[in-house]
Amino acid sequence: MGCSASFPNHTTPWKKPTCAPGDFQIASVSLSHNTKNTLRESWKLVEPVKTETGKAMFMRLFKTHPNIQDTFPSFKGVSLDELMNSRSLYLHANRVMAVVENAISALDDADEVVESLTNLGKKHQPWSLTQEHFRVLGDALLWALQEMLNTECTNQVIEAWKELFKFITRPMLNGVEGDVF
Repeated sequence: MGCSASFPNHTTPWKKPTCAPGDFQIASVSLSHNTKNTLRESWKLVEPVKTETGKAMFMRLFKTHPNIQDTFPSFKGVSLDELMNSRSLYLHANRVMAVVENAISALDDADEVVESLTNLGKKHQPWSLTQEHFRVLGDALLWALQEMLNTECTNQVIEAWKELFKFITRPMLNGVEGDVF
């Protein structure tokens, strides 16, 4: 969500086997009632630390895919230590987590959120985002959730967040690619 680069074909092992890199296949997603409830309940735990979660996601992304950092003009050439405490990372993490929060808030009004996400994807056209970009960002998000939620990050929570991320990325990719669905 806002990054562009070509990615190396290596992966970094996860702490927990439930979140293996490459788990994401972007597709149309219909969220079940149970998945929506799991997302809402887990969001109650994430919401107070959403900015920290977003920052952790980006730091993980930049550590595992260092070439991505330079695609952000305000992050280019900044050490990871400096970046962690930068206002630019704070603001971008806030914006990305606001997209997540909006998606969770609108779980029962998919049409509205899909339109918003498609428009957001259109705004990201200059970066030529691909499914691979979203896949590695999704991996980083799951890692950050595991860090923030610790023992509350069950397999059910991870699966629900994978579904939410698919739900978010499909319309964004459609917007980036200019597809009408």
